[in-house]
Amino acid sequence: GVSRGTDTTAPYSLAFNSTALANGSHTLVARARDAAGNIGNSSSVAFSVNNPVTLVERLTNTSFESGSTGWSATSGVITKSNTYAAKTGTWKAWLNGFGSANTEFVYQTVTIPSTATTATLTFWLRVDSAETTTTQAYDVLRVQVRNGSNTVLGTLATYSNLNETTTYVQRTFDVSAWRGQTVRIYFEGVEGSQVATSFLIDDVSLKTN
Repeated sequence: GVSRGTDTTAPYSLAFNSTALANGSHTLVARARDAAGNIGNSSSVAFSVNNPVTLVERLTNTSFESGSTGWSATSGVITKSNTYAAKTGTWKAWLNGFGSANTEFVYQTVTIPSTATTATLTFWLRVDSAETTTTQAYDVLRVQVRNGSNTVLGTLATYSNLNETTTYVQRTFDVSAWRGQTVRIYFEGVEGSQVATSFLIDDVSLKTN
């Protein structure tokens, strides 16, 4: 139902750029008109478009290599301390790890376009804990989506000392539910009063198409 152009000079031909079409099935018909106003249509030809999907990064300073640029965080959370290696580069976010009651955070504000068909949050997480329990979550990291007033719109995941790892593990979440909104991608670590647990975060990414 959409005209892709005309050609009034023989031999008649027409080209168009398929990247302007949505991925999926389409039908093409050639329509001829003469000077008397007669119209004739060709048989329809079905074809498919499968253009590569272009993803757009919506966060800045995703691996913290520019320090705190683009991020808001508790003082000292974004660090290049060599106590723990970063996933990539030298900088990372290191929440908690004091062995005393404390709460720390790091977040970035991002707008997820209303036109996005997908919105995917990924990050790499390492949990190092001195806790020995296998049943009690004494220290927790919450991954949340919050609004500009810091109200929690959704909790994507909760990790704890029970999720201890020796390496960074990639975590992935669909955040398309917040399309058309400006939100905070928020990491909050809450540590108990006695034994240390460190939550190490690196390479945080939010891509849309």
